[in-house]
Amino acid sequence: MKNPIEKKEFSIDNKIFTKNDIISLVQLFVKLSNEILDKSKKIKHKELIQEGWLETNISEKYINTSHSGIEFTSSDKSKYSFSFKEISEAEDILDTKQIIEVELYFNENVLDSKFVLKLRHSDTFSGSSYALVEGEDSDWVNGTIKLLKNFLVTCRNQSTFVEKNKILIFGVTIMLLILFLHNLIVFFIRTKVIFPKIVGNMFSESIIYVIMVLALISATPAVLIYKWLIKLFPGIEIQTGLNYDHAKKERRNKLLLLAILIIVPSILSFFLLRL
Repeated sequence: MKNPIEKKEFSIDNKIFTKNDIISLVQLFVKLSNEILDKSKKIKHKELIQEGWLETNISEKYINTSHSGIEFTSSDKSKYSFSFKEISEAEDILDTKQIIEVELYFNENVLDSKFVLKLRHSDTFSGSSYALVEGEDSDWVNGTIKLLKNFLVTCRNQSTFVEKNKILIFGVTIMLLILFLHNLIVFFIRTKVIFPKIVGNMFSESIIYVIMVLALISATPAVLIYKWLIKLFPGIEIQTGLNYDHAKKERRNKLLLLAILIIVPSILSFFLLRL
């Protein structure tokens, strides 16, 4: 009678994985997988002896019931697969390709062990990143989860400022856009170039109504700006390939550009009213 299966699973969020992190993670994954595989081989070997097999007839293919591998997906959707013995080849791909998904998998049938680790670059995939460990050997399951979590603590955390301050970002963005639109409308009313007299009267007499309208108009670009910011700080970021340093510089440039596009027009519109 088989022992009950113990299963542990957890999601991986707000982490940045460099090439070195991924290689270290692969090495840890292989080490932990081989631990339970060695144990299952001994059990399988003993079972074959009990069934009457001769020692000389028992080879690796009869005692190894495992299936395992390493798979990378690059930004152009190409897939690269490796065995546990091809870590150096996997490292070469990490050096040259921008990887957006990492999948490590292992399972064996003697102790019903299963170990899966999946990392997905968050602005590319909608699915989550997670680790899954299960099997009859509860000590291995719990020990594997513990060591894996300890490793993830050493990986750099992704900034969660945008995610945690969603309401603040919406509010500030909408206020700046309202200020810009308000000042622009006042300027045009004063110059009497675009807005007819009736618009000027409505604007001066129903300011609360106008602000509500401007807030509704500003809501859509505020949502788009927030989504753009979230993409700049994905929950899981995989930094590999030749130009991963360029990606970090590009993020800084995009943040600067965003600040200029929102703040500068608001300030200029304010000074327009002083002319």
